Amino acid sequence: MLISVDTLKYDPACSRFLNALIREWSGWRMEEAGSSGQPEGTSHMLCLSLPASRAEVRVPVTHHSRSGSHAFAYPMHVSWSEGTAELITLPELVTLLMREADIGGRASLNSRGLFLRRVLDSACAVAEVSEAVGAERPFASGDPSFIEAEKALRFGHAVHPSPRSRDEFTSEDSRRYGPEYGNAFSLRWWAVEPDLLAGESAAPVCLAGATQELAAPDSALMERTGAAPGKMLMPLHPWQAARLMQEPSIDALMRAGRIMDIGLGSSKWRATTSLRTVYSSDVAWMLKFSLSLRLTNSRRLVEEHECARGLSVYRLLTGPTGDALKECCPGFHVMGEPAWLALRAPDGSTIKETMVSFRENPFKGADQPSAAVLAALCERHPDERDSHLADLIRRIAKAESEAPGRIAERWLDLFLEVAIRPFLIAQGEFGLLFGAHQQNLVLGLRQGWPDRLYFRDCQGTGYVSSFLPELRQHLPEAGAAKDHVFGADEAARIVAYYLFVNGAFAVVGALAAAGFGDEEEFFARFRAFLEKLAAEPIQDRTCLDYLLSSPTIGAKGNFMFSLGNINENTDVTDPLAGYVQLQNPLAQR
Repeated sequence: MLISVDTLKYDPACSRFLNALIREWSGWRMEEAGSSGQPEGTSHMLCLSLPASRAEVRVPVTHHSRSGSHAFAYPMHVSWSEGTAELITLPELVTLLMREADIGGRASLNSRGLFLRRVLDSACAVAEVSEAVGAERPFASGDPSFIEAEKALRFGHAVHPSPRSRDEFTSEDSRRYGPEYGNAFSLRWWAVEPDLLAGESAAPVCLAGATQELAAPDSALMERTGAAPGKMLMPLHPWQAARLMQEPSIDALMRAGRIMDIGLGSSKWRATTSLRTVYSSDVAWMLKFSLSLRLTNSRRLVEEHECARGLSVYRLLTGPTGDALKECCPGFHVMGEPAWLALRAPDGSTIKETMVSFRENPFKGADQPSAAVLAALCERHPDERDSHLADLIRRIAKAESEAPGRIAERWLDLFLEVAIRPFLIAQGEFGLLFGAHQQNLVLGLRQGWPDRLYFRDCQGTGYVSSFLPELRQHLPEAGAAKDHVFGADEAARIVAYYLFVNGAFAVVGALAAAGFGDEEEFFARFRAFLEKLAAEPIQDRTCLDYLLSSPTIGAKGNFMFSLGNINENTDVTDPLAGYVQLQNPLAQR
């Protein structure tokens, strides 16, 4: 039985929840258009079977996607076994799902309670940002700046049950420090006795010089620093600094004069999409801070071994290996992370809550290049059809007097060459594995067209084991205990998830949802690109073979990780743990 609904509505938070759920759970089916009782404008109906409640929940689907980027409409309704039906909200759906043994039965009572709270907190946060900035269309009129595009990611991870949950953050904290609001804030500065500091930098970067460079544009800050002779400046995220100053050990050091609080700087910083990495157009570095809160599946503390990986990758890519990669892929730029800084505990270990990593900033000054993080570009507008990418395609089509569908095809072809080819070359020719998911791919734009690719977040970089002898000729420490090292088969599956399922497939989904063409046609172009690359003499063909021939492709399961309250940073040692198998849209049927 279906309740009559006059007008379908849209809910980005609920759609993210549903896409995450059906990626990992088998208790659902899709009914195609033409079935009785489907609202006008829908192509399918998602049916969730809930035997523990003797019920079925039905959700209208306005766009069915082979890539898993389904578009849903609302309200949902639940049909009970006695034949009655009623409207159902997201909180009520979560409550019913927790009664199912294959969902709620997989988590403790405490974890289920945390999960429900995070889903509701996230839904409220999405609703708040939708009201505040949801109508903004920065790609419709021109190529936005780097930080304008960072703000354009409003709703968070597209396949996660609680993409905007931020434990320990208040709503006011999100408005002040959240990238989706785009508000500027000042860093907190401490002056610290040098023997209390831990840190490292890769030549030619000087850690003290890099820190001084951050503070130099702020004359008032530099004047206050004069009252702390013999001490070294240390930048802190203001939210994190407020919590650290309540720690007895930090308070004792401040009372003893070994740490001086210089106060807030006047230079203005803004959060990038990762929240804990901040940006200013005035300086040469972005800063990645530890934040003592949980976002999506992880507690966001920077670890020393992650910083060590960043330094190793910087050393590798500023040498012969980087030169060779640049020759193969001249439009590919890795944003290096050549320095880090932290306070030292009494036992000599670093205090991870104080860690800050320095990242190269290619978007400095008034004449900076336009660039957009892929996650923002592909994010759907609240109507679930159009996206920032769709706005961009229509803008190009108007400027060039060509059909949007043809522009979409050309744009996808160029995107694959500019943004996907470099990572397949890095893996297949050099044995380098980058965590190239949507939030780490920053696409340079020139009049809307993909121009070059910036990769960020080297701290998750890994190596293919068969390439280690060659890599060690230029980086002797490659493959050390701190490093991620994988065999060719494992590497192929990691690349397939991050770069394809979580990256490039979102482009296909956004183009198809906007009506620029059929997903099958876009995936055919995608496959042709991979076949062309596979015809080249690449050393390790494992990843290409897997993408072209495997009937399924692995994807990380965010729903069950979140339900189980698992901290991916510390609780998961195998990156392939929790992967589920999806139908591979690139394999020939």
